[in-house]
Amino acid sequence: MRSAANFLAKVIAAFQNNDLFALREISNNAIDHAALENDRELARIALIAYSLHKLAGKHHIVGDDRWRDVKHDILFDLRLASKAIEKNNFEEFDFRLKAAIDSVQQTDKKMGYYVQDVFEKAKVKHASVAYGMGLGLGQAAELTGADKKELLRYIGATRLADSEAVTVGIRGRLEKLKEKIRKGKK
Repeated sequence: MRSAANFLAKVIAAFQNNDLFALREISNNAIDHAALENDRELARIALIAYSLHKLAGKHHIVGDDRWRDVKHDILFDLRLASKAIEKNNFEEFDFRLKAAIDSVQQTDKKMGYYVQDVFEKAKVKHASVAYGMGLGLGQAAELTGADKKELLRYIGATRLADSEAVTVGIRGRLEKLKEKIRKGKK
């Protein structure tokens, strides 16, 4: 859980400072680690970071009078989640992450323009990243909570399945994943 605490602190700082680039990078690095460690909590943090990146990058949302209060509420829940994980209070941590996710989803529903919300899109996108890193389809979907049918549709549309022949065994895929994470730490 130490890894989750570190990533959560980075998400809070980046969101507080409106650093959209950092949110995206944190999200990408967190999903890499989540895939390697099969860490669902870290995957949720990656999804939150990505969703915040998407919401905060939409002018019609940040320009809305309600955004300031929404941002405050999300930061409040993320900070309480951070305190909870530091105290090993996993129940409170889970509750606060769910509250932050709910705020993201409600904001997108009330202020967004699209039918599928940003958090659901994040699940599928990040599951496809995990799949591309070597996780099985079921593992990738389970890691992020993505719908398998939507994940298959997305992978098919991106041609991710065609990008690399399955000639590398599990050991090779694991090494490739570890190397990617090492490069991300630099």
